[in-house]
Amino acid sequence: MNYILFDPSDIEKFYPFSLTRPLGEMRLFGGTIKEIWERRLGQRISYLTYPHLETLYGFDTGNPTTDGSDDMTELVFIPSNWVPIPDSKFDVKMFQSEEGFRNLVSLKWSDFRNDSQRKLLLRKLEESLDIAYLEKHLFKISNNMDFILGSSTCGLNSDVNFSTHEKSNIDCSNPFFDDDDGPIIIEDGVNIMSGTMIKGPVYICKGSVIKMGTRIYGPTIIGPYCKIGGEVSNCIFLGYSNKAHEGFLGHSIIGEWCNIGAGTSNSNLKNDYGKVKMWDYTEKKFIDSGEQFLGLYMGDHSKVAINSSFNTGTTIGVNCNIFGPGFPRNFIPSFSWGGAQGFKEYDFDKALVVLKNVLSRRDVKLTKEYVKMFHNVHVITTKMK
Repeated sequence: MNYILFDPSDIEKFYPFSLTRPLGEMRLFGGTIKEIWERRLGQRISYLTYPHLETLYGFDTGNPTTDGSDDMTELVFIPSNWVPIPDSKFDVKMFQSEEGFRNLVSLKWSDFRNDSQRKLLLRKLEESLDIAYLEKHLFKISNNMDFILGSSTCGLNSDVNFSTHEKSNIDCSNPFFDDDDGPIIIEDGVNIMSGTMIKGPVYICKGSVIKMGTRIYGPTIIGPYCKIGGEVSNCIFLGYSNKAHEGFLGHSIIGEWCNIGAGTSNSNLKNDYGKVKMWDYTEKKFIDSGEQFLGLYMGDHSKVAINSSFNTGTTIGVNCNIFGPGFPRNFIPSFSWGGAQGFKEYDFDKALVVLKNVLSRRDVKLTKEYVKMFHNVHVITTKMK
């Protein structure tokens, strides 16, 4: 079988994070959605994603089967907004749909690169699945914190309470680890400095640094190669991002290659204790999230100056530079430069220079494919303004 993890037709609901990655690259407790499926299926799987992401993540749409055959029954399509529940019994054949295959074959792959055609096909694939049956066996992720933190042990052995790798460096002179409410998992190459306090469930990915005196409340996921300090509660860092100094961050999702300046904090609860409204990219307006606690969504490559403050339910797009006193507005479009006093367009050439400098500090090579994706995201988000 060739398993294909396909992005949903309403992918905009997961912006700004799905602007720069397939939904399957989002992190749950225990890995990305794709990694969890691969563990469950016991083999590698491919992505069927949107055109601007194909150069980094997509399979060859001119030759959809990995073995070069034209037998569409070799393909099993899995929606990337579904996640297998640990220890559940299900048959992957539930994702095989003759109707879905017929819809797929009916379109030329050259036409499939067109966004409208692609969304039409994705909707047909979604409709052809037995959703009622799937819901008995899988988590369906939604556009709030639960879509990442809904299962504190997703894909992990439920008996695990504390786990660390030998290659990690934990200063045991004064750590405080509390796993009463959930496991604490620490991957290879993690450096946890003295005075750190962690209350599970918390998952810390490889290469991350937890600085002296940091307080982390679960459920929290810290992706690879992050630097974390201050107070963090109910958050996800997707990777390669820094919140290295004092300040509070709560009920927030931070993309990759972000930097949060010293003293920066966000609100995650309204003064009237009401439900939080959040920007909806599909509706192009603020809608009721249904959540009482909800903080900050920050897209990849965005940077925040020292002593910045963010209101409850703030969304920051991809590659924004935010600075200055006061609270900026609750929705900041991608490629914006400014703060509470107003914003202007972030010059793309300058943004590209910063991107190169940031990646080079982590010894990560900037590829032509990544630059192309970054440029396409700029084009897409410019049209949205």
